[in-house]
Amino acid sequence: MNAPTRAKRPLYAEILETLRAEIADGTHAIGGSLPSEAALCKRFNVSRFTVREALRRLQADGMVARVQGAGSRVLRDAPAGVFVQNYRSVSELTQYAEETELELLKTEDTILSAEIAARIGGTEGEVWFLMRGLRRTVEGAPLALVASFVPHHFADIAPDLARGDGPIYAGLAKASGQPIEKAEQETQALPAPYHVADALGVEQGAPALRILRRYSTSEGVLIASFNWHLSGDRYIHRTRIALDGR
Repeated sequence: MNAPTRAKRPLYAEILETLRAEIADGTHAIGGSLPSEAALCKRFNVSRFTVREALRRLQADGMVARVQGAGSRVLRDAPAGVFVQNYRSVSELTQYAEETELELLKTEDTILSAEIAARIGGTEGEVWFLMRGLRRTVEGAPLALVASFVPHHFADIAPDLARGDGPIYAGLAKASGQPIEKAEQETQALPAPYHVADALGVEQGAPALRILRRYSTSEGVLIASFNWHLSGDRYIHRTRIALDGR
């Protein structure tokens, strides 16, 4: 028996993917315009109907606005409803906290297990302060379930920092009197455990990303947070690194 033939991908879908990628990497800047329909037809060697279907879908994504006689203007670098976290400079480390809201769900003292201590930079058996919260987009959609560990001597101020504006680590650095010397991030693909699945409204075991962020001064870790995101759902993590000499 012959193997089933895979359906050929529509041309508009290939154009759509290319334009999305070019908008994301800045080839077509936000506020600027895409090439005209005629130019796109020539570039991809397709009909105007095919180009218009790709542009229609970009517009449905909320990435461009199409105005009769004025072409397509770029509005954003990712589909609407998706949070994009950029890492191109130190200043953009604050984006995640400033463009989302944290709903604090629970606070408690916790004794570090050997596994958690190794991951966050503590010592097995130490008592740390744990804050659990749900981070949401400004529209209110759940973005991530967060578990943040801070040294216990910050327990009195950490909840207020979590409820306030701006990143928690910045407030902890100010309180400690020590500048942050190191920010580290680890990303791991894992099945969502029950408590994560329940908070984010998916089935247990659904694909998820667990992102661990640690912020440290010369005196040690200020905060280490596990951020659970649904894989491929509402979160895009984008890092841009300039090559040497460019």
